[in-house]
Amino acid sequence: MVNNTVDLSVLLADFVEDTTGHLDAVENALLELEKQYGRGVTDEALVTQILGNLHTIKGNSGMMGLGSIQQLVHKLEAAFKQVLERNIHLTNGFFEAIFAALNNIRESLAKLVENPAYQADFSDITMLVECVSSGAVEKEGFIATADKKEDSSYISQKSSTLKVNFEKLDDLLNLVGELVIRRTGLLALESRIREINDKSLVEAFTESSQLIGDTAAQLREAIMKARMLPVKVVFQRFNRLVRDLCQCHGKEVNLVFIGEDTELDKTVIDEIGEPLLHLIRNAVDHGLENPEVRRRSGKPAKGILTLRARHENNHMVISVEDDGSGISPERLRNAAVSKGLIDSRQARALSDHEALQLMFLPGFSTKEEVTETSGRGIGLDVVKNIVASFNGMIDIESAMGVGTTFTIKLPLTLAIITSLMVEVSGDTYAIPLSGVLESIKVDRGDIHEVADGEVIQLRDRLLPLVRVGSFFGLPQLKQEETEYVVVVGSGERRGGLVVDRLIGQQEIVIKAMDDYLGALPGIAGGTILGNGKIALIFDIASLIGKAKGGRIDAGK
Repeated sequence: MVNNTVDLSVLLADFVEDTTGHLDAVENALLELEKQYGRGVTDEALVTQILGNLHTIKGNSGMMGLGSIQQLVHKLEAAFKQVLERNIHLTNGFFEAIFAALNNIRESLAKLVENPAYQADFSDITMLVECVSSGAVEKEGFIATADKKEDSSYISQKSSTLKVNFEKLDDLLNLVGELVIRRTGLLALESRIREINDKSLVEAFTESSQLIGDTAAQLREAIMKARMLPVKVVFQRFNRLVRDLCQCHGKEVNLVFIGEDTELDKTVIDEIGEPLLHLIRNAVDHGLENPEVRRRSGKPAKGILTLRARHENNHMVISVEDDGSGISPERLRNAAVSKGLIDSRQARALSDHEALQLMFLPGFSTKEEVTETSGRGIGLDVVKNIVASFNGMIDIESAMGVGTTFTIKLPLTLAIITSLMVEVSGDTYAIPLSGVLESIKVDRGDIHEVADGEVIQLRDRLLPLVRVGSFFGLPQLKQEETEYVVVVGSGERRGGLVVDRLIGQQEIVIKAMDDYLGALPGIAGGTILGNGKIALIFDIASLIGKAKGGRIDAGK
């Protein structure tokens, strides 16, 4: 007897992935439809687009045996068909009900991933959608009674699949073929060289090796391109978030994307959503003023929040800019002192730029009241830690009455990175170039002892030092009159790594350390050098976290 029963649980991951994409499309179209509604127009093409996505979700849900999702989506279809046929008019209540329904579907997908046997109950939200599609909703400012708590989990969701352009895969296949051909030629030359010592053969062998090296470099480049995704896949998730925040706080914000086609490695794409989430929430809640305040200060009622992305050498630079009230350095100093994070002497010694960095200290906030999205201090230490885990840096600029800009600098990929190779106690180490600010040579007399360690005066600030050899307990081979210092940054921190010698820049492939080694302070991974030896990669955040001299929180 043939068993025709199909285990659809194996298709669950693909279903959730595909449905999430269609929900994103529905949400983006709905946001645009809501903007048009505010201007008194309705684009039928957008409604038709929404219906197409809903129809696909309904069909796939039915195929998966998820009747509850299928029935709710069917009700949503009916509502939009009524809009298309002009049987009902768009209202605030309509949009609130539809957004609430989309939230319910997203929540059920998350629970399905955790438990494939989960059965969602959509009875309340289905009733609400039915009221909307029947026109029974109150016409004057109806707001959906569904749970309106903010759900931003979709911002940082990760994808287990990657859609790759076929032309990119074709390029990979061609390069692999070239590599096989060159490798075959190399083996043939090797056997001939074994038989006779011929200069021309040596030259041919060298040339063939060079060709293989070039092809391998092209292959690596092509693979990296296949892993790259436009940053807009993250940016576009924030349209809904900003819309909900504006309604919650009574503000008007125009979200602008610049450079959204800039590409970034998928591993970074999966992680960058959470830090951007915190920065955007705080910009809307605390940075941008409400319409009345903006009018009184001579600004347009609608604030501008800009997400900007660009490539800079081998890095991706993402900035979150608002044209809000700005941040007062003096207020930050006072808040830090009142919370016991620093003392008054340290506060007075801080420059305005250093005072802004106080915002990244855990527990720091200038807001007296506590809300779900309260002030810039909430979550900024999380932002700093995530960015530092990428070997990235974050900086802030602000002008009172003009606005604030957070700038995040990240490596383009977390798999292959450009590093500064250095020598310490006779061994070679790698420092991720994304965290290197500059390299300098200083006289020993310019290094000063302080209570927390050693520092040097670098232009207008004190720079704490870490002697890498001492950190790892390595023997000091010899003592020189001058020291090589690599100035590095992680998050808002800056520090100097004292090394024996600078070797130069090199692209390396990161290899993770085995779990059985346990925690390795100061080490982020390893790489294999061209001579077959292993070089350890420094964990910049861990290293400069031990250097307290000259830090804004040195008194803690």
